Amino acid sequence: MLGEEVQLHFIIPKNKERHFIFSQQGRHLESMRLPLISDQDSDTLKSPIFTPTTGRQEHGLLNLYHAMEGAEHLHILVVKQHEMPLYRKYWPNHILLVLPAVFNTSGVGAARFMIKELSYHNLELERNRLEEQGVRRQDVWPFILIMDDSCVLWNTHMTGHHGNGSEVVNISLKSVLLQMECSPKLSQYAICGVRSWSSKASRAGAAFSRCHLHDFILLNVDLTQNVQYDLNRYMCEEVDFNLRVNSSGLLLCRFNQFSIMKKHITTGGHKAMLIKPKHASMESVSPRIPSSQYVCAPDSENTVLDAPAQLLLEKFLQSCSQHLFPQAFQNSSNPVLAIDSYLDLGPQVCVCYVSSRPHSINMDHNGVVFSGLLLYLCDSFVVSGLLKKFRFLKGATLCVVSQDRSSLRQMIVRLELEDEWQFRLRDEFQTANCSEDRPLYLLTGRHI
Repeated sequence: MLGEEVQLHFIIPKNKERHFIFSQQGRHLESMRLPLISDQDSDTLKSPIFTPTTGRQEHGLLNLYHAMEGAEHLHILVVKQHEMPLYRKYWPNHILLVLPAVFNTSGVGAARFMIKELSYHNLELERNRLEEQGVRRQDVWPFILIMDDSCVLWNTHMTGHHGNGSEVVNISLKSVLLQMECSPKLSQYAICGVRSWSSKASRAGAAFSRCHLHDFILLNVDLTQNVQYDLNRYMCEEVDFNLRVNSSGLLLCRFNQFSIMKKHITTGGHKAMLIKPKHASMESVSPRIPSSQYVCAPDSENTVLDAPAQLLLEKFLQSCSQHLFPQAFQNSSNPVLAIDSYLDLGPQVCVCYVSSRPHSINMDHNGVVFSGLLLYLCDSFVVSGLLKKFRFLKGATLCVVSQDRSSLRQMIVRLELEDEWQFRLRDEFQTANCSEDRPLYLLTGRHI
């Protein structure tokens, strides 16, 4: 995916080395120990826990000792290279997985991508090691837990004493995870999760749901081997991944008897990445830059911003989509069609996701007339024949995003977009960062 091998740096305290396999000579790290599906100890947790975290070495909820009732568990903090000394200082007894320096300015999508890739690679290494000991490959535990650094309370929802409503009881993370891991036929599911806690009393309903999962993800890295997180993403990477998994025909399962409560942490995360002018002398002129200025005309004289292009694009689409897709604003009957990638267009614009992959499972779009089309970094699976299957309102908006102006024009020609869409020179934009930081390019058009 990255075009080259990536080396990951582990920092492992002495008392946590038992979770890993080292070579006899040189103490080279070979793999991370995984249990077997058939292990019967009802009090032992099987899934390694990964927590991606940035800017929260002081405020992140990273100590799971009490949530685990003191039970043995494997917890790994996934941190950026430039933040490693701080996390090592505040959490000296935690295992750290340090991302390569190339991801120092990346979003959480890169962390989740690397967690998943590492975990599948480790699963194969453990299968090879245990196979030599007579264990069948399919018997090695394939799940990991990816959990946010703001999870504070876990609850179980039980039917009330009078049969209506539900009673909420605090339980430990250990109890939640043990019950999920002991569920029958768990290995048939690609992702499992729990619901978000809400102060609104909810009636007891179905025990399980097939729906979006986030914040607390029990991920089957074997079944999802060919479905990737978008490593470029800063926001909504889990929504995008859920849609990719679902369109691949894999099963998602939410355990409705459990809910998770998150703490509102004002520091860290993608919000810590301030969007500011490139040159310090300009900061006093515009301390807060409106999101409408996150994109500009190519080669314009506008203020150059010191921020990653992907972050500028996501923030712009999130805040300004009602102007970009005016016919979609507060119009759920005519959503914007997004091919292969979900991007947040704000709370007032509905998005319909469709996968271009062969044999993918998509919603029935017959009868739906779309108010816009979003093509984000499309690959060769997106062809003109696919796009011609969809119907659009007259005057619907097209937005094409590409990595450079040349590939933007090539995409317009390859997908035969000029047959049904009208373009103007002034409808071409780029993210408002400097050329050395590789801006993304956008072209908008109107349906004829």
